[in-house]
Amino acid sequence: MRALGLTAFALLAGCQGQPAGEAGASEAEIAPFSSATTADPTAAPAKASAKLACAADETPVFACKLKDGKRVAVCGVSEWHGRYRFGRDTAELELNGGSYAYTMYSGGGEGQIAFDNGDTRYIVFSRMVRTGFDENGNRPAISDGIVIERAGKFVDIKLCEDPDMIPLRNEAANAIWEDERELFTEETIRADPPGNE
Repeated sequence: MRALGLTAFALLAGCQGQPAGEAGASEAEIAPFSSATTADPTAAPAKASAKLACAADETPVFACKLKDGKRVAVCGVSEWHGRYRFGRDTAELELNGGSYAYTMYSGGGEGQIAFDNGDTRYIVFSRMVRTGFDENGNRPAISDGIVIERAGKFVDIKLCEDPDMIPLRNEAANAIWEDERELFTEETIRADPPGNE
């Protein structure tokens, strides 16, 4: 299932936030997110995997469970308006707005969506890079997660650890936001295998 989404990923071409308690969506309004079961990156999700996610009238753009057990979901609401949710069973943090960027690499590519909360920026990413090119092929390294920056400086990177995740759906993101063409951070390189930085 993940391999299909990642194959599709290889082919795909700031705002003020507020805590979830002030922003709006209650647990009853949040529908389960899931992974798509086809190679089409814009396909509707098919299987529920958590409570923290996109509402029925939102477009799932990215979703995963992090190594610490918390979840993140990015949902499209309308043109130029997305929603970032982070927490366990319910949103501990919800941010509105967002900006999107995508770039191609030789043997892969990377999509990023950035949400600002004061001087803190949360950058959700899906990344595929080539780790070699020989008779064994590209040997791609694939990673997904969040980079956190404060006042323009790196704070942390949290990687996804979820077989049923939704990697960043670039076509869905590009339908919501215009591609900024320049990635928001280069710190996602920290997710690459040792020796490939």
